[in-house]
Amino acid sequence: MSKGRLASDVVEFEDSLERVNEEVMRRGWGDGLPVIPPTEERVWRMVEACGRDPQVAVGIVGPMNGVATVEKIAVNAVMAGCRPEYMPVLIAAVGCLQERQFNIDAVQATTNPCAVGVIINGPVRGTLSINCRRGCLGPGAQANATIGRAMRLILLNVGGAKNELVDKAIHGFPGKYSFCFGEDEENSPWEPLHVERGFKPEQSTVTVFAPSGTLNVHTATCVHWKDMLMHMADGMGQMAGNNVLLGRGEPGIIVTSGHASLAIREGMSKQDVKRFLYEHSAFPESRLSPDLMRLERIEPVIKDGMVHVARRPEDIMVLVAGGPEPYHAVFLPIFGDSWMVTKEII
Repeated sequence: MSKGRLASDVVEFEDSLERVNEEVMRRGWGDGLPVIPPTEERVWRMVEACGRDPQVAVGIVGPMNGVATVEKIAVNAVMAGCRPEYMPVLIAAVGCLQERQFNIDAVQATTNPCAVGVIINGPVRGTLSINCRRGCLGPGAQANATIGRAMRLILLNVGGAKNELVDKAIHGFPGKYSFCFGEDEENSPWEPLHVERGFKPEQSTVTVFAPSGTLNVHTATCVHWKDMLMHMADGMGQMAGNNVLLGRGEPGIIVTSGHASLAIREGMSKQDVKRFLYEHSAFPESRLSPDLMRLERIEPVIKDGMVHVARRPEDIMVLVAGGPEPYHAVFLPIFGDSWMVTKEII
């Protein structure tokens, strides 16, 4: 692709990284962490890596309805510290935001602490060195950290999600800085998330969802697999969770390859695990206050006097990621008024 003019306004600074970052924060373009200055040369490297015209519109990002062109995605990717080869992932992720069921306007403006989470599946995980194993939700992998951060900057600078003005999260949570990881497909006995959602194993995909935090589930003291599952179900059964109170959504549980191996040894498929968690995370309807009982929106998760964390077992997301030991699982409570979206990375 031959170089031309980029459409973004050019702001010139004195040759000082500190000065650039001060101005970025003053103008409300940053997340509080230092950024890489998005010079024309750096932005062009990003644009050329995806082979698209910089002015092609990938989509609209609510709630301020900014147009996410390839160029604007590239600018935010540079600021976040992304490598050029991450651009196709970001373009696919922004494409996911266009689907009505994700409900980006509500995700951006809610008082809930939710973030936009990114799950990577398929061969691209190896190509980009996406961390799917030990520490996959923490620091250390450039791809995880910067792809997730770039998404946040796109939500801020294209979607307008500035604190107080649009983003009304009462507390927020660290995942709003970055929340990106891959599934450990190689060490999982089950079909991965993207295959569950209709894609082929050899396709690379990105899934966006709206996690509102993480809850560690300690299973190291359990001897038997069913006991571990009960611990997970107990951790998921939160009466105050959005997925319960809104009567919808797809809460998730991340188990390790060690957990999955124990499940297979007991003859349990992923669907069996989902059904178990659905049934055993439920709590009696009598625990709901009269005020909650009057909410029509909660009705879809109430079955036979029990309140469930999802409308049906299939709506519970079960992922394999992290280190191999079956010592800890992670419950992913979600915003509730949002459904996952998966797109192919092209």
